[in-house]
Amino acid sequence: MAESRLLTLPSELILACLAHLPFSDLTSCLKVGNRFLRDIILTSVLIRYRLELERYGVEETAALTSHLVISDRIQELRNREANWLNFTPRSRYTISVDFKTTSIYDLVSDVYLVGDTADPTTGLCKALKYIHTSGTETPQWNRIDIGKPIIDFGLALEEHDLLAAVTYTPQPGNPHMHSVDVLLLSFSAGSSHRLATHPTLHLQDVELDRGRPSITIEIVGRHLAISLMYWQDEDRDNDCLYLYDWQRGVLKIVRPPLSVNTTGLVFLAVDILLVPSAADGTLDVFRIPESGSDALVLYSFSLPLLQPDTPMSVFQCHAAPNPRTARHTARATFTAHPADALIFVSFDTGDGHFTTQQHTFVLHRASFLAAVRSLPETESSAVEWCAWGPACTCWLDPTERAARYITVACGQRVVSIAPDAWHHPAPIRVLDFNQVQVNWQRTQPPQDRVRIVERDEPLRSPASFAFDEPVVSRLPYIETVSKETFDYHAVVITDDSIIGVRFDGRTVQSLEVLRFG
Repeated sequence: MAESRLLTLPSELILACLAHLPFSDLTSCLKVGNRFLRDIILTSVLIRYRLELERYGVEETAALTSHLVISDRIQELRNREANWLNFTPRSRYTISVDFKTTSIYDLVSDVYLVGDTADPTTGLCKALKYIHTSGTETPQWNRIDIGKPIIDFGLALEEHDLLAAVTYTPQPGNPHMHSVDVLLLSFSAGSSHRLATHPTLHLQDVELDRGRPSITIEIVGRHLAISLMYWQDEDRDNDCLYLYDWQRGVLKIVRPPLSVNTTGLVFLAVDILLVPSAADGTLDVFRIPESGSDALVLYSFSLPLLQPDTPMSVFQCHAAPNPRTARHTARATFTAHPADALIFVSFDTGDGHFTTQQHTFVLHRASFLAAVRSLPETESSAVEWCAWGPACTCWLDPTERAARYITVACGQRVVSIAPDAWHHPAPIRVLDFNQVQVNWQRTQPPQDRVRIVERDEPLRSPASFAFDEPVVSRLPYIETVSKETFDYHAVVITDDSIIGVRFDGRTVQSLEVLRFG
């Protein structure tokens, strides 16, 4: 009888009750067989809009869409997706760089940050400069003065307005010892972050002759993960992973910190961290403990077996957007859903003769996370490659992309350009791994420069010879190749743009923004 009372309400009130239900519940309502209820659901523009957002794997930025009626939002979203599929940018402009940059950089949302001019005595910068790549064709560079030598930095802008700068400073009275610290700053204000109980996290005191560490830092929610690798140091006893509750300033894993043997880490979820192991040839995953005294449960996912005497080294991982516990206003109208975002992974192998080979693959976060969560929460596990890898990864030919930057994935898209494009202009390739879109594209007529790549054959490239077994992927994707050619040294991607980067030696010369959203 409750159903009959519901159906006596005006259709507007019934829609208000149904509009935000999970799609599985809406499907159940359709199966009831009531024509009146079915017509309300199938003719609702709001429900159709939710379906479109789900189809494209995006979320709307309410502050930028609230002035639009729902039908206009649907059209705006469809136009955006058509621009990406057909490689037809809405606008294009160049941002000049009038200072000498250092090698540290990051790209989060539409914010491109890079190290300011280096101090000639240390080779390190003491400030960062950033620019917004969307919203205006005449953006201005802004400067954040850190005041100490910076070796790297991490960001959580949309979630916390947080900039974490890793500094490397000589100890007073003992210049042969250096302090490695993390300064927790408000990105917008440039001062200590108001949520940080201890705005400086001290990591290590190290001897100068160990060299400067390579840093990987990621921040999600209250968790700050940072790994340090001293490549010049033979002992390697300072190669560590620290995991902090940055707001309280306390370690989530009690000392001693976890030892690591390569760079690279990424959050799979707010409470799950992935750390590659070059020594074991695995992707190691663990749930972040509630307190520093809790036992660590480790899951090791094997990568394909390598040929004898073919060691792994130098992992890099990147995913955008990161998982988050809160969301503030973004500058893009539509942003990728974190749960569906790809993880781009690269690593090197050696052959014992000082020759290295790069390898790259994308990891489907949602599929891989489902594999992780299927394992016992209280028992460490080892998972063979064949049990998880082919269904969750797609291996790419590393010779087809310029490898200067790692920020080549956003949401379910990956962008690449030939490594010699700066000398021989080449088209840009956009790979879309959204499986809903792949299935839809299969029903469409053939298009010039747009094709579906079915990954049912083993990887065939120079990189494949490093492996002792065929490397098979089962993730298909849509490949769009631009008609125009470009002379960029590197390309990176955001929610609504591709940015072509040109270098002058080691310093960034210009950024060219191609906006699709």
